[in-house]
Amino acid sequence: MGLLEPWHIIIIIIVFGCIFGIPCAIIGSYRKIGAFAGFLLGLFLNIIGLIIVICLSPKDVQPFVYSNESIPDQLKKYKELLDSGAITEAEYNLQKSRLLNTPPRV
Repeated sequence: MGLLEPWHIIIIIIVFGCIFGIPCAIIGSYRKIGAFAGFLLGLFLNIIGLIIVICLSPKDVQPFVYSNESIPDQLKKYKELLDSGAITEAEYNLQKSRLLNTPPRV
């Protein structure tokens, strides 16, 4: 055969796939894509997959929501939603703790 036999090429593909797949999996676990999909991108696309995974937005990005309502009014609104069954008690408690932990607006 020539310089590279078929099994050499397979080994090279696996090595380069793991070199880029593992970091993509680690970075992807902190992104919306997840670890498995990040690994697959790194495995098949190598450096391009790594760039894609790095450019994706993180999991915990929450948009800033500004409300003109006072905190007691917002709490009342969430309590009404809880009483009507539109939200669960866990969701109500989450919103309540979020509202009570926010600094007062000036």
